[in-house]
Amino acid sequence: MPNVYSFKDYDKHLCLKPPVEFWLVVAFFLRPFILKISTIQMGRGGSKTKDVSLLYDIAYPDNFSFFLAVLSAIPVVLLLVSFAKRKPDASDLMRKIWRNGIPLVALAVLLNVLVLFLPIMLGKIHSIHLFGWVQLGILLLIFGYLFRSQRLRDTFADFPLEADTGKSKGRKV
Repeated sequence: MPNVYSFKDYDKHLCLKPPVEFWLVVAFFLRPFILKISTIQMGRGGSKTKDVSLLYDIAYPDNFSFFLAVLSAIPVVLLLVSFAKRKPDASDLMRKIWRNGIPLVALAVLLNVLVLFLPIMLGKIHSIHLFGWVQLGILLLIFGYLFRSQRLRDTFADFPLEADTGKSKGRKV
């Protein structure tokens, strides 16, 4: 890995930290979970059921789309679990998931595009609403970011050295 990053860009295991843009991408893909939690909280505050369900209607025209969005977030959730386990004693599975971070996020992008168009193909809805077109635009930007960001590639190529042998299973040589 080239020496183009500052000291603050590394964590305590001397691995490159994910950039801020990556966390924005993660937040975008976790929006069904964020929406669910926020509507539960709004419902507790005494809001009317109509007001809470309006958030769902704006983001997801039907329950099927919401269910698909939750399923499409699974690759990003796997990546978050791998990030949480990004330590020298991590399992080989966690190392493999982390190394394949860009393909996993690309899979999440493709699944989210499917979330937008599958209800139309199945006849559940008749058109994509404005929020859907905005989502599609954001997904295209994310897809471009995945393959243009050297920092992101370097981050996913980096994993802490194993504690006992001093070798890194996660680094590509």
